[in-house]
Amino acid sequence: MRLRWKLTVASLKMFTRQKEAIIWTMLLPLFMVFLFGFVSFEGLGKIRIGVAGGEDEPAGQLAGQLGEVRTVQVTRGSESSELEQLTAGKRHLVLVLPEQFHAASGKELRVLVNDGTPEETQLGLLILRKVLDDETFRMHTAPGRVPMTLQSVASRRSSYIDFLLPGVLSLAIMQSGIFGVAFGFVALRKRGVLRRLSVTPMRPQDFIAAQVAMRLMVLLTQIVVLVGVGIVFFDLQFLGSLLDLFAMGLLGGAVFLAIGFFLAGIARTEDQVVPLANVVSLPMMLLSGVFFSRSNLPEPVRLVTEFFPLTYLADGMRSIVLEGSTLPALWLQLAGLALWSIVSVWAAVKVFRWE
Repeated sequence: MRLRWKLTVASLKMFTRQKEAIIWTMLLPLFMVFLFGFVSFEGLGKIRIGVAGGEDEPAGQLAGQLGEVRTVQVTRGSESSELEQLTAGKRHLVLVLPEQFHAASGKELRVLVNDGTPEETQLGLLILRKVLDDETFRMHTAPGRVPMTLQSVASRRSSYIDFLLPGVLSLAIMQSGIFGVAFGFVALRKRGVLRRLSVTPMRPQDFIAAQVAMRLMVLLTQIVVLVGVGIVFFDLQFLGSLLDLFAMGLLGGAVFLAIGFFLAGIARTEDQVVPLANVVSLPMMLLSGVFFSRSNLPEPVRLVTEFFPLTYLADGMRSIVLEGSTLPALWLQLAGLALWSIVSVWAAVKVFRWE
């Protein structure tokens, strides 16, 4: 145990002496957070409208007509569940329909509005009013407007940086694991360092354990630094537990470290590891919901990305930060990462070589 600790400290010193390693693991994620943090993307999303009540056919038709508007995303559920989503800032409007509702019934609609997003709320109300008016005239009734009662609900307003920072943190963990390990060990093998270490009294597994421990320590530092920057400079709404964030990050880090060892095993030179690492990391970086919501993806693509390890990690980190979720509530993300870690470690053990 003492030997592994000394090796870990030595590996940490080696890491801090590599300027490019510091840039990739610390400064680049910080640069991305500052870059996107000062750019407003608030108007790029869809208007999210929840529809509750009114299980009959006219209510379904109204929800369908709202969903046909390209800028609107409609979900249906119970009033309690939709109100919960509205309070959490995940809906801009919630439309509560009475029984046997249709545009010409004269029954009053109750609309719950998100007071934290006034621009989206006003646009959603205009779209709702237009759809109701069109339906009224389509039924050839007297030109009377459907009465609506607005009820303002105090909701949590999430900015783009709240969405972005957990994604960038997950991306930094992936990049550190895949590129750091793959490039580092291929370079050590090319220089013959691994071969010489394998004939010393030191056991190879001690060296590997020290490298893994060092990179997990760097991972924890990344989490602290990025979350601290988000809170201090961008008013990040951190609602969860830092320990839960550490646990999720460590499990995700184990997955990507194992993938890095796998790539280091199948690549013979540094020229080979570059395209391999990019083939693995780029689809996840672009499609796992790091910079934008995966709900904007085409449905077949979105279903495939559900099973990416970075998707499990980013969704888990984001739920902890923004919703205050605990680890038991994130069993699906934990199970997905655990399965990926088993497969990745098995594959890495099969292909990794010292020479």
